[in-house]
This record gives sequence, C-alpha cells and structure tokens, in this order.
Amino acid sequence: MKNIVKKLSWFIKKEWKTYIRLFFLLLLIIILSLIPAYFLGLAIDTIVSGDLTKKSLIFLVGGLALIPISRYFSSFIYNYRVSKLAQKLSFELREQYLRKLFSMDLSFYAKYDKGDLINRVTEDLDAITVAATSLFEGIVFNFGLITFALALMIATISFKLTIISVTIMPIGLTILNIIRHKKRKYIAKHRIIYAKMTDTILESVEGQKTIRAYGQEDEYLDIQKKSIIDDINSWFYIVKYENWFVPLFEVIYGVAYVLAFVFGVIFIINSQLTLGSLITFLSYLGMLYGPIIGMSTMFTQINNATISLDRFDEIMKEVPIVSDTNVSLPILSFNEIEFKNVTFKYPFDEKAVIRGINFKITKGQTIGIVGPTGAGKSTLIRQLLREFNVSDGNILVDGKDISTYKIDDIRNLVGYVPQAHTIFKKDVTANIKMGKPKASQDQLDKAVRIADFEKDLPFLDQGLETMVGESGSTLSGGQKQRLSIARALIKDPEILILDDSLSAVDAKTEDNIINELKRFRGDKTNIIVAHRFSAVRDANIILVLENGVITQRGTHDELLKEEGWYKEQYINQITMV
Repeated sequence: MKNIVKKLSWFIKKEWKTYIRLFFLLLLIIILSLIPAYFLGLAIDTIVSGDLTKKSLIFLVGGLALIPISRYFSSFIYNYRVSKLAQKLSFELREQYLRKLFSMDLSFYAKYDKGDLINRVTEDLDAITVAATSLFEGIVFNFGLITFALALMIATISFKLTIISVTIMPIGLTILNIIRHKKRKYIAKHRIIYAKMTDTILESVEGQKTIRAYGQEDEYLDIQKKSIIDDINSWFYIVKYENWFVPLFEVIYGVAYVLAFVFGVIFIINSQLTLGSLITFLSYLGMLYGPIIGMSTMFTQINNATISLDRFDEIMKEVPIVSDTNVSLPILSFNEIEFKNVTFKYPFDEKAVIRGINFKITKGQTIGIVGPTGAGKSTLIRQLLREFNVSDGNILVDGKDISTYKIDDIRNLVGYVPQAHTIFKKDVTANIKMGKPKASQDQLDKAVRIADFEKDLPFLDQGLETMVGESGSTLSGGQKQRLSIARALIKDPEILILDDSLSAVDAKTEDNIINELKRFRGDKTNIIVAHRFSAVRDANIILVLENGVITQRGTHDELLKEEGWYKEQYINQITMV
C-alpha cells in the first residue's frame, strides 16, 4: 500500500482538496450507516418497557425514515465526485503512457509486443485507477465503519461481549494475508499470459484476409484456443487462492455471531444487558461482515495495483536510445549529406545489415538505390529518419554529425513512403493531410496530381471525402501506394524517400509519377529505392547495394558499360518485357 501511495503521490497532491471532501463524505455515510441500529435497539427497549408514546413513535419513525434519504444523497454526491476523480486519473495516466510510446524509438517496439503494450494501457491502468479511488473508499469506509462500530459496541453496549465475539476475527484476517501474499506471483504470471493472448488475437484480426486466402482458419482458431486455455488456466491458480478465504471467514464470522448471541442472552438473564442493546449489538456485528470482506477485496486490489504500477513504471522508465540533448541544433534545410563509413546493426540482430557505406547526397539530386532483396536498401535510407543510432561511422549533414541536430527537425526534412503503407480509418483527405494538417486546398490538389491519384477519384464514391476502410481495406494496393506518396508530397519535404513505393503501380503510372517529380521537385532531393530500373533510370547517381555493401555506383548509362549486378539485372528486365 505504501508503494501505491508513493507512486501516485503526484496525483494525490494535485487533488488533495477533492480527497479531503471525499473523506468527510465517507465519514458522514459511516455515521448514517450506524444510526439505524441504534434507533432499532432504542425502539425495542421503548416498546418492551411500555414507555412508547405518540411523540416517541413519531421521533423513532421519523428518524428511521430520514436516515436512508440522507444516506442516499450523501452516497450520490460521493459517487459522482469519485467517478470524476477516477476519470481524471485515467485520462492523465493514459496521456502519459501514450506520450511515452510516441517518444520511444524502434528498439523499444522490438522489445515489447503490441498485445503487451495494449494490456498495460487497458487492464493495468484500470487497476491503478481503482487503487487511487476505490481503494481510498475501501480503506476509509471499511476501516472507519469497523472502528466506529467496535467503538460503539465497547462504549455504549458491552466491552466484555465485544471482546468475546470479535477477537476471533483477526485470526481469519491473519490467515487471509498469508494466502493473499502468495497469490501475487500468480497475478504477475497471469498478466504476461493475458498479454500473449491479446497479441495472438490481434495478429489473427489484422491478418484475417491472408488467413482466409490460405485456408488457415482452423489452424489459427486452434492457436487462439490454446492461448485462451492458457489464460484460463493461469487465472485458475488465482481463483484457487481466492476460494480459500470466503468459506474460511464465513465459518469464523458464524462462530463470532454464535458467541455474541449466547453470551448476550446470558448477560440479559443477569440484567447486564437489555434486549434492545443485544439487537443493536448483533446489528453492529452484522455490519462488520461487509467491511471485513471489503478489506479482503482491498487486499486483492492492492496486489493488482502493485503489479500494474510496476508494469506501468517499467514502460515510463524506458529511455529512448535515440534522443535529443540540451545542445541539439535546429535545422530547416541542408546542402549536403555524407555517409562516412556507416555500419549499422539492429539491436536484436547479431550481424550488421549495412557495412562501410560511403556516399554523398547534394541538395537537388535524385539518388537511385537498387539491389537484390535483403541487401539492406531500406535499412540504408532509413538512417535519415534517426530511428536508430548508427553502429559505426558517421552521417554528416553540412559537415556536422546528424546526431547533433534535433530529431524532429531531421524528420521534418524527410517525406518517407515505406513499403508497407499505413492507411487510417478516415476519409482520403484526412489520410493525405496527415503529412501536413494545415495544408491548403491547392497544396492538397498538387500532391494528389503529382502522386497520379487524380485518376482514382472518379472510382471513389465521394472522391477525396470517401471514407477509407480499416487499414485501407477499401483501396487497391496501387491506390494505397499513391495515397501514401501524396501524404509525403503534401509536406513538400527537402528529401522525398520512395522506399520501393512504386511496385504496385503499372509502368505508365510510374512514368507519370517520375515525370511529375522531375517537374515539381527539380530543386529538392529525391531518393528512390526500386526494383524496376525504369524508376531510377534518370537519377543523378545510382547505388547498387549487395549484402549490405555498395558494389557499384554511377549513372544509368555508366552502370550499363561495366560488368556487374546492375547490367545483368537490366538485361533480364528488358528480356522479360
């Protein structure tokens, strides 16, 4: 509990006034919960003694009627305020979490699965929210009600009877604590298994078209079934420990009730207690059951919240490998970029993907990059996005290492169109304007025209306002590529990178896009990674990458004059045509 308060102290300090109001509201509700038992005992003693009058009857009935009404309004105000508090904490935690995710580099996403990250922002943050709100109620209300009830039982009814009937209860709570402490490790294990199940289901949902196309429905259903069974089995261990408590405490509570009744009757016979006082005492004793069970639930919530806070902190403590420093420089444009003996290895790989890369990019040039599949072409050009730090060597921008500049500024220089196109469930305009949200209509039209997306508009129900299905499911592969190109072009970036982004378009469309790029981006830098040589034929320089190493470089004509991969593949492509 101390750990929870410590880690949520920032929120408690921020909302301390609200917590104080809630505290006093809970005290009022506790008092209103205890008063009916007092009135009931008073009424019984008044009736038994024969002192019941019209005035006392009105007083008793009026009191008993007013109490539930007062408690209703007090509870309504409390629940309204605590719900607002929970929503506020939930919003702030999720905002912090998502902001953290957006600040992390790709090495972070290689370390954590999607299902795990989703589980932390849903189930874990819900448990933390419960800790900051429901736990507060559990501690104040349950502990307060137990304390007040015991105080009234001792002070106003019988100290002896209270000791006789209540002493057995701490024994049950002690055993409970031992059981619950052992349960924590199973909760942590369950969270991991639950995250794997979520990841499996996500993969099946995202890949459902491919799964159906290859008739793998039964196989993936079996995989999901196994993950669900693993989740159920992991939860079974938690339930097993949970099932120990309730029957155990019911037995202990039943014994306490029997002791209270038996000794209460003896005290009445010996004129040490009135019948009304015994009824009131038994009512107070009955009130203890709910709070004590509530305290047991609170222990479960503390366990869950502790584990969830640890998992939340694990993410929040992650530090991106690629980050700005206090002296990072701004940059809006460039004249020259130089790759100087650049080697790069992914954090999760053993071997370098590219090695000893040396070349220069001058502003306004078009660079073509070709090579066999798996040669490292995408890895090479993505170094300009600062997703990772290079393993060795330097990337110099106007003579300064790229790491000296602000990351956002470097990325703003680049308009990147990846091989895998991410299309969002928005209309076409919104998807394109993600590249520049405040773009004008003229800028939008220009980007659509250069990307040769104009010819697709008549086939879309509402043109640019057509809603795109989830992950672009309503668009063809070529339409997705052209939309992604338009998204990058609307930025009018200093560097446009087409990473094999023309593979799904026909030759005529490819020519249209290349010609439009020459026309509108003659003074800007273009980097084109392609398998079809027609896309890079007019580049200022073409780099041939094989096994992570530049093996050839030159213009199209120069490369055709020398023996090597470029000439060989060019002849193959011409022959195939």
